[in-house]
Amino acid sequence: MQKRKIYLLLLGVCFGLSNIQAQTQDTLQLDLKQAENILLENNLSILAERLAIDMADAEVIQAKVWPNPTLEVDEVNLWTADYQKKTGEKQPSLFGSDSFGRFRQISAQIEQVIETAGKRKKRVALAKVSAEMAQSYLEDFLLSLKTEFRKTIYSFQFHDSYAVMLNRQLTSLENIVNAYQKQYDQGNVNKAELIRLQASLLSIKDDLIEERKALNELNEELVVMLNLPENTRLSFGSTFNPDREYQLPFNYTLNYLQEEALKNRPDVAISKLDIQRIQKELSYEKAMAVPDLALSVGYDRGGNILQDFIGFGFSIDLPFFDRNKGNIKKTQFAIEQQNYFNENKLLEVREEIRKNYQNYLEAAHFFDDIDTEYIKGLDQVMDAYTEYFKLQSINIITYMDFLESYIDTKRTILENEQEYLDDLEELKHSTGLEINTP
Repeated sequence: MQKRKIYLLLLGVCFGLSNIQAQTQDTLQLDLKQAENILLENNLSILAERLAIDMADAEVIQAKVWPNPTLEVDEVNLWTADYQKKTGEKQPSLFGSDSFGRFRQISAQIEQVIETAGKRKKRVALAKVSAEMAQSYLEDFLLSLKTEFRKTIYSFQFHDSYAVMLNRQLTSLENIVNAYQKQYDQGNVNKAELIRLQASLLSIKDDLIEERKALNELNEELVVMLNLPENTRLSFGSTFNPDREYQLPFNYTLNYLQEEALKNRPDVAISKLDIQRIQKELSYEKAMAVPDLALSVGYDRGGNILQDFIGFGFSIDLPFFDRNKGNIKKTQFAIEQQNYFNENKLLEVREEIRKNYQNYLEAAHFFDDIDTEYIKGLDQVMDAYTEYFKLQSINIITYMDFLESYIDTKRTILENEQEYLDDLEELKHSTGLEINTP
């Protein structure tokens, strides 16, 4: 049912509604869950990364195959000189002809290489580890992409919420400026007050333009991520919640999160798989020190003391000089090197979680002394101040000071709300856990 809703929404984006004019851009309203579902279905980078798994599986198939046999045809004479006919030895004719083939020579040989020391089996094992790594690379890519995607949506929501607030104050201030202009024309107010109101109006307009530009840029990024039609305008249900309890939304300890990350993070799995991969490479390099055996069967029409001779043979490299010692030594050093890399990776992960855990707590602490009713009541107080100013119950200095303070406070709250959500996403990313917000 959820996918059906998403496809219906996408259909509406692609074809539009009948009552919308051609020049009007479609707006796709999504919540975070719907957006993520579309991301996983449509994102071109994900589709490309998934093919890497198919490619790795194909390498496993390729590693299982035997070497092709070699066919060698030799000593074929395309013509025979008169001198050769006089001095040469006649052969039986070919294809039932009395003369064809009496002076034709040919030899052929088929050779099959038999890999020794379990090279094929070791090559398959190595390819299977690479396939596991491809799966982990995809999981790591998805984890990073989802984190980036969510943070982009939070940024979009911040700029959208801030733009809505600015637009509301712009409309209110425009009405006041128009009223003041009329009063100034009648000589009831001084020009300094009108100029200050107009200056504030221009400042809000400028800020609003910058916010809309930021929204356009973020809209472009999200449309590309979601692989939507290029004229799509996006809108998201706000995750900025004034009723949110700004505290850690779970009872896990830092040590627990660190241990879970070492179990769940794809990049940790990749680091461990790298060790397995190099160990299997070492096993393969040791097998390469054992020469392969080549078995052959050959036919010779007339170049041997026996006519239509069929013979068997074999060949094998004699490992006098090259016993693959260099590659074996190199791979042994690579294992030691990767062990150091893995230890460093585990340390990085633990410290990254510590940092993100502390950053998240710091972001939550911003709201410790802020009453929820205070956040809800800001807009009401601003509206009240506007009415007081219109009724001349307060002077312009008091009104303008509160307006500037209101805008700064709203921006600060929205910025810290976004930072709180961003830090939570970073904590999710660093632990590999899907942590639900309260």
